[in-house]
Amino acid sequence: MKRAVSLMALLLLVGCGAAESPDQRACDDAVNEDPTVKLLIIKGVGNPYFQANNQDELNAAKQQARLTCLRSRGLAPKGGVERQKPIT
Repeated sequence: MKRAVSLMALLLLVGCGAAESPDQRACDDAVNEDPTVKLLIIKGVGNPYFQANNQDELNAAKQQARLTCLRSRGLAPKGGVERQKPIT
């Protein structure tokens, strides 16, 4: 009986996950339209050496683009500590 109750509680918690708002989904989609992200993706097409060496920079650019979009829509807190940029 305890197992059944535990299983039901677990299933309820999983089903209550926070859903993304339409603005958050729009920012996720807008990340690949950012000029810096586009430039890094274009440079990496057909060049696995470039892709391997610049993956950290691409990830940082994507995070920054998403954060900028979220802030512009009022969904991310302003201020805070700036993330470290990868050494190139």
